[in-house]
Amino acid sequence: VLVACSPAVQVAAPDDLDPAALMAWRLEAFDTCEELLTHIKSEASERVGPYGFGEWGPPWVLDERSSVETTAAAAEQAFAPIAGDAAAGGAASDVVDYQGTNTQELGIDEADIIKTDGRRILALVDSVLVMVDVTGQEPVVTDRLPFEAFAASDLFFQGDRAFVFTNNAYWGGPMPVDDAAVERGFAPEYIATAAIVEVDLSDPSKLSIAGKLELEGQYLSARAVGTTVRVAMTTPPASLPFVYPANPAGEERAEEVNRQVIAESTIEDWIPGYKLTEGGQESEGQLIECGQMYHPVDFAGFDVVSVLSLDLADGLDVGAGTGVFAAGQTVYASADRFYVATNNWIAPTVAGDTAIEPAPADFTTQIHAFDNTGDTASYVASGEVDGMLLNQFSMDESDGYLRVITTEGSPWGAQESSETFLTVLDEVDRDLVTVGRVGGLGKGESLYSARLMDDIGFAVTFRQIDPFYVLDLSDPKAPKVAGELKLPGFSTYLHPIGEDLVLGVGKDATEEGAVTGFKVSLFSVADPTKPVELDSWVTDNADSAAEYDHRAFQYLPDRNLVVLPLRSWSGEFNGAVLLEVGETSLTEVGRITHVRPDEGPKTDCTQLTEDDLTSETSELYWMVREAAAVVQVCEPGDDPGYGGFYCDPVPLAEVKNWGLSTDELEGLEDRFALESTVELCWPGDDNWRLQIQRSIIIGDELWTMSWDRLQANDLGTFEATGAVDLQG
Repeated sequence: VLVACSPAVQVAAPDDLDPAALMAWRLEAFDTCEELLTHIKSEASERVGPYGFGEWGPPWVLDERSSVETTAAAAEQAFAPIAGDAAAGGAASDVVDYQGTNTQELGIDEADIIKTDGRRILALVDSVLVMVDVTGQEPVVTDRLPFEAFAASDLFFQGDRAFVFTNNAYWGGPMPVDDAAVERGFAPEYIATAAIVEVDLSDPSKLSIAGKLELEGQYLSARAVGTTVRVAMTTPPASLPFVYPANPAGEERAEEVNRQVIAESTIEDWIPGYKLTEGGQESEGQLIECGQMYHPVDFAGFDVVSVLSLDLADGLDVGAGTGVFAAGQTVYASADRFYVATNNWIAPTVAGDTAIEPAPADFTTQIHAFDNTGDTASYVASGEVDGMLLNQFSMDESDGYLRVITTEGSPWGAQESSETFLTVLDEVDRDLVTVGRVGGLGKGESLYSARLMDDIGFAVTFRQIDPFYVLDLSDPKAPKVAGELKLPGFSTYLHPIGEDLVLGVGKDATEEGAVTGFKVSLFSVADPTKPVELDSWVTDNADSAAEYDHRAFQYLPDRNLVVLPLRSWSGEFNGAVLLEVGETSLTEVGRITHVRPDEGPKTDCTQLTEDDLTSETSELYWMVREAAAVVQVCEPGDDPGYGGFYCDPVPLAEVKNWGLSTDELEGLEDRFALESTVELCWPGDDNWRLQIQRSIIIGDELWTMSWDRLQANDLGTFEATGAVDLQG
């Protein structure tokens, strides 16, 4: 156990800060649509070139951009919405004998793929909304409602009304001057569209769409307090009709045309639009009023981050929205504030004719606070921190202070220069001002998880080993690292258990950093200066949806029980594991599977085990011991295959070329007929459908959801007591 204490980094008090620096992150409103359009045209004219806004560079260098494609892929991953950000929970209800999905903040509900009010369960599977009545002896599917035009991803429901949040996309947008660029691989643009669909639940046997709000952009996340729902959207600028030169000789002409395109653009090209269909009537228009649009003093991009306010009690409406010109993906909500994090503008540039320069490492994150108590999420204040957030758990509010964990250094893999910091922000007038800061977390490592709670916080970084940091947050102006524990593996989700215990969900790894399987750690932070791993539960060749989506995690405090989806890489188990949390221990007390006895893997062949294969140089040894494949020998007359797996048969005679020892070969030839085949079997498509994704509790039953099935399980015995097929 290593303990490291470090002093907080001293920062200037709010009165000492340069007013010009404050202005850099503050948002400014537009008084009129004319002012807005003038501003955005000016910014666009400065940045438009012969290739539009230059995202991909000249089409004739696409064939030589392998390094650029790697950089772009990394950038897409870095700025993509984290699965964990598209959140969880269930709408408030008078029913008290049920527990919905795991959420970050008590009382702040998050949208998810499954919801319950204790009497009904609504589940989204393959863009189909399924209603299940759970009031009888057996669960009953009352109806299924498909969403044919959109990919449904999240929902809220209360009473006889549900809001379903969907994303969709189509291909379109700018085309080159001639077909030469198309032949060089220049692809049309990806256009994001979304919709919020109101569903009438009053007739359980006939679910119906009561209204639909179609939106330009991508749905990010939603939160709810009571019946008030805040929805975060991000919208790129419209597909402007830019032209692209087919060769360098046409660059000057293309840029001239593209500047004219900017000059002729209208407000509709920059502000997201909507179409509302309700009661047989259609209306459409501009989603955000010009007076509710904001822009940072420092240019932050052409995207629009929108915060919409809806009311489950009143039904679907356009509502009063607020928008910011910036690129943002991460959302966090407290009882008083709704925060949206955006990133500074990184202009794509072309270096010569062969490569695109990498983005600078000194990027920053802007955080914008909106009022979360009124009918409209009105803008309140903004601030800026160095580096980049990991996910929504990188932000937390306590006693009016916003605590933020970011990692400085490039998100494109320059780990040698990376370092994680915690910054404390205070709301002063219209600014989120830095009042405290501490660094030194995971130098040269990546941040894998964070959790901030009242006066204590936790962070996990990883490169080869897992430093688990405990942060003392009792003094917001002087946060400090209280203690540090180093051990193999890492946690990607941290969950507090009472006052002194923290559960870490993530990966087990070797001392060299090679991942070996799934791990759950129980940490004691009773002494913050000396965190201790009390116990761990490890299984090789496995992972869990809870590693990357906190909604998949479930904890029952009255039973000290943790429910975790579990998938074996070898396909030997797909289901959920139940762990009992003791004062100093983690104990497996049960497993749940959606695989019925008649659906499990069946074979007439003979499986080979580790005892049959001892030559470390043989391919079979690697497949059984390292890759955890099913290796079996099928003799004449056996029914080949391994249920639900893909099997590749190889004649037994050919196995002698696979590095087996003489003793191993002779052993196989003595046991099996020469006409036998060796089958190498890997998990097939049938297995992933039955992987458990979520769990909820109603009374004394634990309900588990996979993509194919919703199953009730007794909380005492963990045996299945009922199930319905979610697929129609």
